[in-house]
Amino acid sequence: MPTTASVVAAPVEAVPQEHPAHPPPFVVDDKWLPPNAKALVFDCDGTLLDSMCIHLEAWKATADKFGIQINAAGMVELAGKPVHELLDIFAARSGVEVTPELRQDFFNTKSKYYLDHAREVEVIDEVVEIVKAGAARGLPMAVASGGTRKHVMEGLTSTNLLSYFKAIVCGEDVPNGKPAPDAFLLAAEKLGVAPGDCVGYEDAALGMQAIRNAGYLAAVDVTQLPAYPHLKD
Repeated sequence: MPTTASVVAAPVEAVPQEHPAHPPPFVVDDKWLPPNAKALVFDCDGTLLDSMCIHLEAWKATADKFGIQINAAGMVELAGKPVHELLDIFAARSGVEVTPELRQDFFNTKSKYYLDHAREVEVIDEVVEIVKAGAARGLPMAVASGGTRKHVMEGLTSTNLLSYFKAIVCGEDVPNGKPAPDAFLLAAEKLGVAPGDCVGYEDAALGMQAIRNAGYLAAVDVTQLPAYPHLKD
């Protein structure tokens, strides 16, 4: 699969530059929407939705109650894994045993926190422009997320994005989380399009690897978009 490399030349001397009051409008060109794509598959949190900060707040607020340490770097490192795997990893790093009772209490608490704040979630505008461009071309589209269906559906519904997608694949729909290709393969199957004709969109390294493992036409890293909102502690 072809890759794109960026080359930045260092100036010989510093030259003051004038910056426009407003950045140029984002254009969905072939880099973001390959002309030979027959279907588009998007991750949800951090790709379609600027929701990672609220997810991080929910994880941290809940984890504090159980003596588990979580930070933004850890979330970025493991983004895309199923939530139950995330809990196991963070708990092990903190020396906390995850009993069935703790697991249930943890996710009940975290889910309530997230849903209480879900209406604060906004879309990532440039990704939505890609979605709209795909819709204008008549391309079938799906979501492939490692999140729970309850949270994914709430996010897509509250931001009026749900109607763009023919299929929604969530963490509980597949046996193996990212970087395994399961979610992206199932999304392609539900769209009725061969994986090699699909383009996948992701914000996380594990998700990008999952797209490649699925044999997609292209894996697009949305964190390279000009106005992408990067997660911070």
